[in-house]
Amino acid sequence: MVPRRIWPKTTKIYWDPDYDIPVIKPRHEQVDLFYVIRLTEPGDARPGFPRDYERLRRSIVYEFGTDKLYKELFENRFILLNKVPHWDQMWEVISSGNVWGQLYYDPFSTVWRFRLTYSGAYYAYANGVVESVMIDEKPRKGYHIASKDRGTRQVVVVDKQGEVVGLAEKADKGYIVTKVFRARKPLVETSNRRSNLEDVLKYNEEGLEQYKNSSVKFLRKLHDRHPLPIVVSYSGGKDSLVALHLTLEALGEPILLFNDTGLEMPDTVRNVELVAEKYGLRLVKAEARDTFWKAVWSYGPPGKDYRWCCKIAKLIPIARVSRAKWSSGALNIVGQRAYESIDRAKSPAIWRNRWIPHLLSTSPIQEWNQLVEWLYILKYKLPYNPLYDVGFERLGCYMCPASTLAEFSEVERICPNLWSKWLTVLEYWREKLNCPAEWIKLGLWRWLTPAVAKHRIAKQLKGYVIDWKAEYRARLIENNIKLAPLNVKCEKNSLTIIFTKKLLNEHTRKAFKSYSRILKAKILEESSEVVIVETKYTQILIRDKVLEISPYITSENLEDMVDVIKILYRLHGCTRCGSCVLWCPFKAIRLVEQIPFPGIGCSGCRICLEVCPIAEMLVERVVLPLILNDPGSWKRSSRRRVPEEYKMLVIIRSINEATPS
Repeated sequence: MVPRRIWPKTTKIYWDPDYDIPVIKPRHEQVDLFYVIRLTEPGDARPGFPRDYERLRRSIVYEFGTDKLYKELFENRFILLNKVPHWDQMWEVISSGNVWGQLYYDPFSTVWRFRLTYSGAYYAYANGVVESVMIDEKPRKGYHIASKDRGTRQVVVVDKQGEVVGLAEKADKGYIVTKVFRARKPLVETSNRRSNLEDVLKYNEEGLEQYKNSSVKFLRKLHDRHPLPIVVSYSGGKDSLVALHLTLEALGEPILLFNDTGLEMPDTVRNVELVAEKYGLRLVKAEARDTFWKAVWSYGPPGKDYRWCCKIAKLIPIARVSRAKWSSGALNIVGQRAYESIDRAKSPAIWRNRWIPHLLSTSPIQEWNQLVEWLYILKYKLPYNPLYDVGFERLGCYMCPASTLAEFSEVERICPNLWSKWLTVLEYWREKLNCPAEWIKLGLWRWLTPAVAKHRIAKQLKGYVIDWKAEYRARLIENNIKLAPLNVKCEKNSLTIIFTKKLLNEHTRKAFKSYSRILKAKILEESSEVVIVETKYTQILIRDKVLEISPYITSENLEDMVDVIKILYRLHGCTRCGSCVLWCPFKAIRLVEQIPFPGIGCSGCRICLEVCPIAEMLVERVVLPLILNDPGSWKRSSRRRVPEEYKMLVIIRSINEATPS
């Protein structure tokens, strides 16, 4: 059966069996002489670093009680690591053209482990470098093998014919089968040379030049068509470093743009400054400062499915600085690659971000894999971030929920003070959400919703059941806003929601009335205690802690209610991120006593609701799921959006108005 393909783009890495090294771009006449390494897609393998060799040796000793296997397959050999899906962090480990096993981090025991593939098990058994056990029947996962203790944690399982059929781990009075091999791939036969990095670089010189020349040509051609100021977005990571070097080769000295989220590791900040100094470049910084640390008490911890932090710590500072510096436009070079994520694999070669349309963005390394990147960096001796040498796979915000527990352990080891600061936040929320200590230890905070991955980890904990409603409600009650829906009643085609506190007061009532254009409604005051919103489809009554929606039948009624709730939460919980002021095309919004107030000139375009993290993240991802009893309600088809064409039109208009003639 052909495996289902998930990635729209995958990459190939070839292996020369005579020189026993990887090849990034073979000549046409050589292709049939090389093997294509069988990697899990997208196949974005990277070279092993000294830290990887160290982890690999330790993990093999941990599994087999000896480093014989390490010396046989990996010592003094050029290895590749290809990241694959796992509980936490796992790489396929390749040398001599074969995937011998997987190096992975076990978040439950907090140790690095190694698991043999069929190729690795076959080779290890045939060469007598690991222990084995024999079984009389067909293996199955969980099968208990009564056997004397071989003195190792992992053994190879063979049948009566001496065929390798699986792996087993140590258990009481024997071993338990943990892996059964179904597909038995033949081994790649190589010359068994012990090639090193210098050999790989020399052999791939021509291929690297082809990649470089293609990217340089692309940048020059693009700049000829769009002769704009050149800005390289530099993050301190390998991708943007290569993109910068290619830009220097193709177009000369660009301006360096660095977004300091306030969550960067010190080595990253130092690298940015070092690179700017080394190449004599003007450095422009966008700074979020302490925005994240103030906002986390309103939103709660961010999640893979709840990235409010990206809006306030990345998008807003970058948009603010770039509009001030390059409102007339700029060519923005970024280090983006197709093999980083499925979304990036679908990205066009040239694009405009809908919230920063004045920047024309492109990536000269869209089709580069990590092996090409690292060989390029090492060939040209580029000043890469030293965090890669100590085991980091990705760089950026040090507590990003997209990171793995393996990476968090490195942050704690290298920057204990930074990690301690984040642990203080997590411990506060863990206590308020009534979660066990494992909520932090096993990184369950990295998901807001009851995601499959979160359930998979939680199932390993005795007595802990994910109660998303209780957690969502606690987030709203214990945050700075302290406004949560406590009771929802739906009867006679109407909906009544009772909240934890009064919805409008003398300060917010006036501001609420200014949203009539956005709501496309009449806003009436029946008394000092009652406000009525009348739209084309719905009447919404606001009285004390109560919201009454009537009728509540159609999707239009639902979306009218959602708009009102978003505005109420904005009035109660504005974190002064400035997104609404920044993106309002008519400069009609101002912040009065920390309340967003649409004034004269408001067109009712709704952009302020769409860019507001309180409305689009807290309300959509936390508040509405409680009201609608559905953690995935934010995906609903009826959700109102500003049409892209109109959005671009009004944003470009605001830029033009801000640009001197």
